[in-house]
Amino acid sequence: MCAIVGCVSSGNPQLLNRRRLMQATESMAHRGPDGIAVLLQGGNDAVGSIGLGHCRLAVNGGASACQPIRNGAGTLSIVVNGELYDPDDVLRRRLENQGQRFATHSDSELALHLYAQYGLDFVDYLRGEFAILIHDAIADRLVAVRDRFGIKPLLYTHRSGEIWFASQARAFRAAGMQLERDVESVWHAMSFQYTLPDRTLYRNVYQVPPGHLAVARAGAISLKQYWDLDYPRRNDQPSLHDRQDPRDSAASFVNRLDEAVRIRLRGDVPVVAHLSGGIDSCSVLESASRQGVIASAFSIGFPGKHDHDETTFALEMATRSGVAFHGLDGSAETLIDAIERSVAVSEGWCVNGHLPAKFLLSRAISDAGYKVALTGEGADELLAGYAHLKIDLCRQTSPGAIQKIQADNRNSYGSMIPAAGGALPTQAIQRALGYLPTFLAAKASQGWMLRSHVKQDFLAQFHGRDAMEELAAGVFHQEQLRDRHVIHQSLYCWIKTALAQNILRTLGDGCEAAHGTEGRLPMLDHLLFDWVKQQPVSHLLRPQSCRPKGSPADGDGFTDKWLLREGMRNRLPACVIERPKRPFDAPPLADSLLRCRRIRDYVQSKIDDHPFFDSAKVRQTLSNMQHASRETKTATDPLWWMLLSSTVA
Repeated sequence: MCAIVGCVSSGNPQLLNRRRLMQATESMAHRGPDGIAVLLQGGNDAVGSIGLGHCRLAVNGGASACQPIRNGAGTLSIVVNGELYDPDDVLRRRLENQGQRFATHSDSELALHLYAQYGLDFVDYLRGEFAILIHDAIADRLVAVRDRFGIKPLLYTHRSGEIWFASQARAFRAAGMQLERDVESVWHAMSFQYTLPDRTLYRNVYQVPPGHLAVARAGAISLKQYWDLDYPRRNDQPSLHDRQDPRDSAASFVNRLDEAVRIRLRGDVPVVAHLSGGIDSCSVLESASRQGVIASAFSIGFPGKHDHDETTFALEMATRSGVAFHGLDGSAETLIDAIERSVAVSEGWCVNGHLPAKFLLSRAISDAGYKVALTGEGADELLAGYAHLKIDLCRQTSPGAIQKIQADNRNSYGSMIPAAGGALPTQAIQRALGYLPTFLAAKASQGWMLRSHVKQDFLAQFHGRDAMEELAAGVFHQEQLRDRHVIHQSLYCWIKTALAQNILRTLGDGCEAAHGTEGRLPMLDHLLFDWVKQQPVSHLLRPQSCRPKGSPADGDGFTDKWLLREGMRNRLPACVIERPKRPFDAPPLADSLLRCRRIRDYVQSKIDDHPFFDSAKVRQTLSNMQHASRETKTATDPLWWMLLSSTVA
C-alpha cells in the first residue's frame, strides 16, 4: 500500500510549492511509512506547475524502486499505488525489445514504459490493483488511472486554478484546502448507504471512478472509461448443454485462480492471509499454501451466542494448512473503542461493526510485522455468492424457495434482504431494469429506517427529489444492462455500489492502509473475471436439477459459487465446501447497548446535537430495543453505526 499525490497548477505559479506538495504527501504517511519523496516540474526546486508525491510501502523492487520514477529523457514521471503483475516478465521483455530501457526492478516502472510505448492505450495492458499518476512533459498533461474494480482509491479536486489528485481527501486539507461535508452525498448515504460512483462525502472532492482514466492539463480535466464489466447478452451466453461436463469448467476455474494467487505471492516481504473460515478465504489460503509460503493467517471473531463468529472454522483451516493462526477479539466493546479512528482514517461511514473489525484486523497484521495480506474479497461478486442474488433468480424460476432463503439469511435482514415495514420509492429502479434487485429493495428499506430518524430541516433541502432515481441515473448504463441475465444485472448494480464504494474503498483500502498494510485480491483479477463472466450462470448459482451427483446442495435448492465449491472439492474439507455463505458482519449492536453501560453511555453521548439525526427519535428507538425482535435489532443496526460514523470529521 502506498500513497500518491499529483497537482497541475495553471494559476499563480507561486501556488504550487514544495512545502504544500510535501505536506499533502506526508499527511498519508500511514499508507507508506518506508519513504516519502516529491517531484516538482515546470519551475524550479521551490515552485512549479506540476507536482508528484509518493509515500512508499516497500514490498517489491528493493532500494531502486523508490518513486517518483522518471524515464531516461526526463519527459515522463510516474507514481503508483498498488501492484502491477507481469507473469514471467513477458511485458517487460517485450518493451525492452521495443527499445524501452528500465532503470529499476520496480513493477511500477512497467506502467511508465507501457505509457511511453502505447500512450493512453497503456491501460489495456495493466493487470493488478493500482492507482497511477503520470506526468507527460511533452504532451503537457497529467494522466490519472484507477484500476478496473476500484481496489485502490483515487480522488481529485479542482480549485483556484489547481487540479489535485490523491489517495485520500486528507491530502487536500494538508495542502491548504478546506474539506466540508457534501450534504448531497450525506443525503444519498442516508438513502441507500453509498455515495454516487464519482462522489465522496466531501464537497468538491470527487473519485476517478473504477475503470476510468483522467487527463488534466491547463485548468481542465476530462474522464474516459477504459473498462466495464461487459457481461454477455443473453443470446451470447452459452447454454448448459454447450459444455460436455461442467466439472471441467470447475477444474479450469481453479487453475486460473491458482495463477491469480501465484502472481500475488511475489515480493520482498512475507505474505499473510485474511482467514474468515468461509470458502473464499479458505480457498485463497489453500492455493497460496500449496504454491508458496504463507507466514500466518489472521482472523477476527465476534464472541457471543450468535452465528456471526467463524473463528473455529478459521482455526481448523489454518491448522490444516500448517500456518500460524492469529485470532482477534471482535467484541462490541473493542469495536466501539476503534470506531472513531477507523472512520477517520478510512474516510467512510459504516452500517455495521465490520468497519472497526477490519481496522483491528489490519492493525494486528501490522503489529505482527507484516505488510502484505491475501484476501478473499470479490469472490461473491465474481461467482454470485450472495443470498439476495438467489432471491432475484428465484422470482423468475422458483418463487416458492424465497421464504427459505430469507429464513436462512437473517443476519442480512435490512441490509441485503428487505426488512418489513416502510421503504423509499423504487419505481425508478424498476423502470430502468424491469425488476427490483433484492439488495436495492433492502437499501430502500434501510434508507427509510435511517431517514425516519433524520432531522426534518435536513431532509427538507431535498424535498421532491428521488434518491433512488438519482442512483439509477448515476449507476445504470443501459448498454451494459440491456438484455443481460438477471444475475448479471444485479451483480452489475452491486459491484458499482456496494463493492466499489464500501467493500473495497472503505472496508478494504481504508482499513488496510491505516496501518501500512496492503491487501491483494486474487478473486478480482480481471482476467479471471473475464473468463468467469462467459460461463453459464448455472455454473455460478446451480439449480438442484443441474447438479452433478455428489455435489453439495443448499437447503434452498441452489449451490452458490458452484465453480469454486466444485473445483475445490478435493482440496478443502467437506465442512468448508458445504457451509453456506455468511457475510462478514458483526452482531447487531443492540444487545450490547442494553447489556453494557459503557457502550450505552457512549452512544447516548453522540445523540444530542448530532448534525443529521433527530435526538428525540433516536432515543425513542433506543428505548424500544429492550423488547425488539432479533429481526428488528438487525434491521436497526445501521442506525447506531451511522450515528457514530457521521460524528467523525
